[in-house]
Amino acid sequence: MPDSAVLRRIFPWLVAIAIASYVFHVVEISEAWSALLRARLEIIGPLILGSVLCWFWIESLAYAYLFSRFNTPVSWREARALRGISYLLAPIHLGLGKAALVLRLHAIKNVPVLEGTGTVVLYQTFDAIVLAGLTAIGLWLLPPTPETSVARAVAITVVLVLLGSLYLLRSDRPRFRLLDRARHLTLHHAHRKLRLRDALFMLFAKLAYHSIGVAVFYVGTRAFGIDVPWTLVLAAAPAIQAIGALPITPGGLGTQQAAMLYFFGGHGSEAAIVAFGFSLPIAFMVARSLLGLVYLHGLTAHSRLGSALPPMDREHRTGRVFDDSFGRAAQQKLPQLRMSAGPHHDDIDIALRGEFRDDFRGISALDDDLHAKSPGPQGLG
Repeated sequence: MPDSAVLRRIFPWLVAIAIASYVFHVVEISEAWSALLRARLEIIGPLILGSVLCWFWIESLAYAYLFSRFNTPVSWREARALRGISYLLAPIHLGLGKAALVLRLHAIKNVPVLEGTGTVVLYQTFDAIVLAGLTAIGLWLLPPTPETSVARAVAITVVLVLLGSLYLLRSDRPRFRLLDRARHLTLHHAHRKLRLRDALFMLFAKLAYHSIGVAVFYVGTRAFGIDVPWTLVLAAAPAIQAIGALPITPGGLGTQQAAMLYFFGGHGSEAAIVAFGFSLPIAFMVARSLLGLVYLHGLTAHSRLGSALPPMDREHRTGRVFDDSFGRAAQQKLPQLRMSAGPHHDDIDIALRGEFRDDFRGISALDDDLHAKSPGPQGLG
């Protein structure tokens, strides 16, 4: 039997296959393929590429701001690399993409994993707030029915609950033991530091992000011959994106198509809706993966550098750079280097690196003797 780790990896794909099988039981594959061939692909192609690039720029800018605000300084260039690499794992499982982003931040910036996770959770909370808010607005614009009234009430409730949870975590009142424990969890490190300007920034970033998504749905459905009113697109697109973001299937494959059949049925042929529904996430997945490949070189380059130089804690940057494989040789050189390099251990580090630059192969141990002689937290920059 496969172990639990393997099962967790393949389970989203099994769910996607099951849902897709049901969808193609309703609509023949040949009909969906014919609808795809009839679509105006000259519109779909630039639409996909343009939206993926815009989303990438918005999210990387948001992560640069948030990580710099709550964890450690991160440039937009570094944030683009972080987000790009996460795109490569997201098709396997959406959670893996987020985990890769946090773990990569830990590797290059030494940010504690739970702190980085807390920042991402805070960002995703505002994502849910904006999605629910747009859904409520879209449902309010639709003709009133019992179904839309219930859905609108649910969307508004989600917004209020999420805003209320942010307030309780950010505030010191009311005082309850369990609530106080939750407030001081490392996972809520970013929540406690949240300011109004941070909230406005995230709301604006996510509003821009999902507004692009609404535009993609509106233009894309018309390219497939599906005449969906813009008010329905405004109500349905955020809900479909939220369903696709659930960690059930890779890239929302299967779940989004079933949701599109539900929301857009009656405004176009089922074959066209299914063709649009499957081509959209697959095209997004491919485009994001290709974008992630651009940053794969940086990952491998940093891995080679990381084998020669460990990540330095921003608060305890020391100059201890010995590996077990050549530590003894460096120890023999140390007295001579101390005499020639000067009193500061960062000068000794430079000398050691010059002496043994061809021997760095994976730093695993730090030299206690050199650390004891160090005058303070200076070291390699």
